[in-house]
Amino acid sequence: MKQFLKYVLGALLATLIFSTLISLAFGWIWGIASLALFMAAAAARDSWQLLTLNRWLTRHQASAGYQPGGIWSQVFGRLHGLEKHAEQTQQKLRDALERFQHAGAALPNGVIVIDRSDRILWCNPSAERHFGIALKQDRGQSLTYLIRHADFADYLQSQPSPSSFILRRRVRGTDLSLSLEVVPLSEDERMLVTHDITQMERDEQVRRDFVANVSHELRTPLTVVGGYIETLLDGDSLDVPTHQRVLSTMRSQTQRMQNLVEELLSLSRLESQHAPAPDLPVPVAPLMQQLFQMARHLSEGQHDIECLCDSTDSILGSESELLSAFSNLVTNAVRYTPPGGKIILQWRRERGDGVFAVQDSGIGIAAEHLPRLTERFYRVDRARSRETGGTGLGLAIVKQVAMHHDSKLEIASEPGKGSTFAFRVPSGRIGPGHPAHATEKENPHLSES
Repeated sequence: MKQFLKYVLGALLATLIFSTLISLAFGWIWGIASLALFMAAAAARDSWQLLTLNRWLTRHQASAGYQPGGIWSQVFGRLHGLEKHAEQTQQKLRDALERFQHAGAALPNGVIVIDRSDRILWCNPSAERHFGIALKQDRGQSLTYLIRHADFADYLQSQPSPSSFILRRRVRGTDLSLSLEVVPLSEDERMLVTHDITQMERDEQVRRDFVANVSHELRTPLTVVGGYIETLLDGDSLDVPTHQRVLSTMRSQTQRMQNLVEELLSLSRLESQHAPAPDLPVPVAPLMQQLFQMARHLSEGQHDIECLCDSTDSILGSESELLSAFSNLVTNAVRYTPPGGKIILQWRRERGDGVFAVQDSGIGIAAEHLPRLTERFYRVDRARSRETGGTGLGLAIVKQVAMHHDSKLEIASEPGKGSTFAFRVPSGRIGPGHPAHATEKENPHLSES
């Protein structure tokens, strides 16, 4: 507004001064004529500019349809339309930017937009988690300053950037492996896309360990059996006790390989099941009785075994899977409890859940091993596991059965004081017992010492 007033007043002042000079030099008639001529020229110039503006607005269709009134009304109408169109365009851009940010926030991959100096312009929540940064505080900060990693800095500075780069770092106490890729956006901006491959690398490591462990577990018995077969093929005469010992060892090693293959097949079948276990009632009392008899058979009278079951409950699930899981827990208790120790099998209810627990007075397990006990082939003491005949797959099978039955395995142990393995079944998978099994309550406590 000030510029406009300055322009108008300056033009009027210049016109008056010029007209006054003409009047003084040639008379007032010439002064008035020059003033009129100057005003007419100014009006013609402004009219031509107004016409040019109107044509430009018409050509760019700043407003739709016919504008009534004179040229000034048309111009103002079209300018209003142009302003409205600009506002609509800005709103569309804001909406598009908001949709982009919402879409970026939902992406599992991290996205960081950086300038040519590697300063952060924008990032999504996944990138914040991957790099341990916060957009509100770190916007405008150099990414290489926040991520002090020489190879990472070299990767960003290389032109053009390699197709991918693996960055391994620790963020908020968690080890992460990130696959990075730089995508050019413009001359001054780049987009860094990150993908968390931590679990992928862990799975690949588990796969390699699995193949290595299976090969190792099969190599030992195969070597033993192969050596004895060569001995027999050499034709050397063996006395009867030695011959019997050789055949007995070959049978035990063959049985060991067979057990390993059967448990691998069982574990593979359980891992391939995606649907939950069926809701078929499995009475607890006869299942406990079967497990108690199995424990007695495995113990051969070397342990004090007690079975506590005062319930007519049923578990809704697969009887074969539950028996396999519970049998593994019982077998481990017998294997790792020294002769003379005590083993307690128990079924109880806790806060609506059903709990099958196996408690032993065995050697116990150190705390650092507990999180990894359900890994395939993980052993606390590999030499002792071979002595007891374990394959290292039992607890992995128990874990898979528990997941298939919406249940969980709870482990409590202390070296030298024994262990307790509890299979917790949720209340939704506990059903009423069958009347035919109610007689079990007459003798709920079974024991053998």
